[in-house]
Formats: sequence, structure tokens, C-alpha cells
Amino acid sequence: MEGGFGILTLVPPLVAIVLCFLTKRVLVSLFMGILAGGIIMKGGNPFTGIEYSLDAIVGSITDDWNARLLLFNLLMGSGVAFIWKLGGSRALTKWAKERIKSRKAAGVGAWALGVIVFFNDYVNAAMVGGVFRDICDENRISSERLSYILDSTAAPVATLFLSDWIAFQISMVQSGLDAASITDASAFSVYIGSIPYNIYCILSVFFVLILILTGKDYGPMLKAEHRTMSTGKLVRDGGAPMMDVSYELGEPKENPKATLSTFFVPLIALVGVTLFGFWWTGRPGESLMEILGNTDAAKALLWGAFAMTLTGIFMSLSSKLMDLKETMDTFLDGFKLMLLACGILVLAWSLGSVTGDMKLADYIITLIGGNMPLWLLPIVIFAFGMVISFATGTSWGTMTILTPIAVPLAYKMTGDITIVSAMAGVVFSGAIFGDHCSPISDTTVLASIFSGADHIDHVTTQIPYAITVAAVSVVMYLLYGIVGIGPVILLPLGMVILYFVMNILSNYSSKKYGIDSITKKAL
Repeated sequence: MEGGFGILTLVPPLVAIVLCFLTKRVLVSLFMGILAGGIIMKGGNPFTGIEYSLDAIVGSITDDWNARLLLFNLLMGSGVAFIWKLGGSRALTKWAKERIKSRKAAGVGAWALGVIVFFNDYVNAAMVGGVFRDICDENRISSERLSYILDSTAAPVATLFLSDWIAFQISMVQSGLDAASITDASAFSVYIGSIPYNIYCILSVFFVLILILTGKDYGPMLKAEHRTMSTGKLVRDGGAPMMDVSYELGEPKENPKATLSTFFVPLIALVGVTLFGFWWTGRPGESLMEILGNTDAAKALLWGAFAMTLTGIFMSLSSKLMDLKETMDTFLDGFKLMLLACGILVLAWSLGSVTGDMKLADYIITLIGGNMPLWLLPIVIFAFGMVISFATGTSWGTMTILTPIAVPLAYKMTGDITIVSAMAGVVFSGAIFGDHCSPISDTTVLASIFSGADHIDHVTTQIPYAITVAAVSVVMYLLYGIVGIGPVILLPLGMVILYFVMNILSNYSSKKYGIDSITKKAL
């Protein structure tokens, strides 16, 4: 069907997302979404539809960027395996027991490290999860709560500070400026101006901290925390953790020499080499932002994960805790940790490819229409960003779609570069929403992996929190559009509203489930 498939373009992502929630089987659900798209594109022929679907999956695996990220994940698994087997996690747990004496301290620590590791969302999830998974176990914090902290301090943080995300966002702003024929403003200045209007991301990071400090929860998260507090079970009965290190790798080796360095040296190798990779692959740039714009993030991440694994191999052999056979077995066991995650990533990418071929974005954009009042523009852009990113699971793809539309549209309606910057921030907010909580988002998957959570449980417990922040963000954008209030007032106001909404919802859930929202004990 030339020009797209109309409303049928919604079928593949809807099939995948609905089946995810109904069956709790992510791989099957994603494949069925891909297959549905293939059959639609081939005019209802199931055989050519299957052929197209398999080709789409092969294309996702062989894509240069995707292949590097898959190998990154496998090598990260090996790095985690060496840290575990050499006793690094045990040493960190022992150290943490002496200093982290409460659930609140553990939560604040995970949140703070998540904010500090801002240069890449993948490394963020890997590092924070690796450091705090055992600590949360010791303090009876559910895997769902840890995965929420990881997810909320990954993409939302990476989009605000110096990272490969910023380089991409600046390039998207430039494409919007080019489309609008704007020459009197730089993409960097417009990006800087967009940051205060990236309200969803800023409020998301704040909301996590407020939940940790108050100790309150609501919705499915309250039930998950009650389960862990009362039974010690980090994952519900019947749940399937994305990565269960102790089950896959067995007990760590008895290593009397294991210290915090056993845990942190491989991670330092990961971070150091990754940062070097960002610089090395972006060297043609003269300024920091130019370097970030030129960098090959997938290659830098791959180098970092390889360095982490090599460090683990060296430590295992030099300490003589393992012979060559045990070392190679640990290396391969680490790969096994990540097989499910890699399968989900491949199918998620493939589903994005299918929706791209079906022109899902073009169909959604046509729904916006050409005539709307200016005050409604931020709400419409934010809403479509949320829908596209949630349906496709990709924030970068959503930014690619919406930024070249939102920037010229805002400039055409107002001729004001400040409004243009604001709309760029709105695009980024909407795009991050889906990346934050879609079951087919790679960062959502990674948060489940490195927290050891059941993936669908992570999604279902996080969505009420994400929707809460999104709803408050909508109110802030309405006030901006109707009254013209700036972010200096909007952001503090949004934080205050979030605080009161959290109290209302936690009190409601406490009565509904018969669970104290703070102590997590039955009433």
C-alpha cells in the first residue's frame, strides 16, 4: 500500500504490547507483533509475511550499530560473571553492610550513583545495578523498586548532561533548524534553551528521590515492596528474573583476598575505556560538544565492555583462583546471562523496523492536523511523543521523527526562537516517556536485566509512576501554553504537585491493599 497502511500501522505495536501484558512472555509477544506487521505488509499472505519477518530480524542482528550493542551486552555479562565469581560482589556487600544501615540509605545511594553516571544510559544501568543489586537484597528492597531507580536515572539523566544522548539531540535540533531555514541560532544554543522545558525528565529524577526519602509507594509497587519486606523474596513467585547471577553462575569462589577493588577495578576499566572511546572516535571535533557529536557510542561501549572482561580474565588468572578452563567457562557463562536480554533487544529493534516500513510515524503525524491554537502545541507534541515512543520503544527514533516537525511548526506559528527551544524540550520529554516505560524499550529491558527483575513486573510497577509524572508534566505544559509561565516557576510547582499527588495516591493504595505505604507491613 503506497504511502503507508493507515490505521493498520498501529496493529504491530499494539499486538506486541497487549500480548506482553496478557501473556507475560516478552519474546513471543514481540515476535507476534513483528509477524502481524509482516502479514499486513504482504497483503495477508502468511508465508511471505513470515519471510519478511525473518528478514527483518536478520537485518536487526546484522545492523552495524545493533551488532556492537549485542556484543556489548554479552561482554558485560562476562564482566559481571568475573566480578561475581572472584568475590567482588560479596566484598561490596560486606562493605555496604557496615555503612548502609537502612532501606532509605540504599535507595539514596542507588539514586545518587545513577545521577553521577550520566554519560550513557546503558553504562548507567550496568554500573548502578551491578553495585546495588546485592545491597538492595540485603536491605529487602524489591527488584521492581531497584529497576525503577535504574530506569529513572538512565535515559532521563543522560538526556540532561554531557553524554552521547546530547550529541544526538543537538543533531536533531540542527535538522529542525534546517527544515525551518533558521540561520540566526545555533543548534547548541537551542538545545541549552530546551533543557528547562524537558519537564518530564527533570520531574522523573526528582520523583524517584522523593519516593525514596519518604519511603512511600503506591499501586503495584506497594505490593511488590510488601512482598519483599514480609518474605524476603526479591521477585514474585513465578516471576522470571532477567538476570539471576547466583542461579546461573553458582556460588562465588572462596577468595580471602577479595576486596572492593575486585568489584570496582573491572568497572573502572569499563568506564575509563568507554570515556576514552567517546573521545577517540570523536577526535575530529575541536570542542567537547563537537567530539560528542562525532563519537561512535556503540563502538566506545563495546571497547569498554571488552576492557572490563579482559580485566576480569587477568584478575582470575593472576590470582590463581581459576585455571584457564574455569576462566573460559566463566567467560561463556557470562554470555548465557545475557541471552534472553539480547533476544528481546533484537526483536524490539525488529519491531521498530517493521513499524518504520509501515510508516507508523507518518500516520500519527497526519493526525495532528494543520490548525491548532498555540497554547495546545506543547500538549500535542508531548502526547504524540509519548505515543510514538511507547509504541516503538525508541526515544531516539521518536526524536528523529518529531524534532524536524516541531521546530519548524513552532517557528512558523511564532517566529520566536525561545518557543522553538521550548518545543524541542517538549519533544525530548515525550520521547523519553516511552523509552522510560515501554516494555519494548532497550533501556527498560536493561533496567530489568541489571536489577534481576522480571521484565513485565518492572514495567507494570513503573508505569503508574511514569504516568503520574507525565500527567503533572501535561499540567505544566498547559500552564506554559495558556498563561505563559516559565520553567523557573513551572519546575518547582511541578515538584510540589508531585509531592501532594504522591501522598494522595499512597494513602489510597494503603487503604485499598491493606498495606502501610511506609513500613510496607499489613494493616
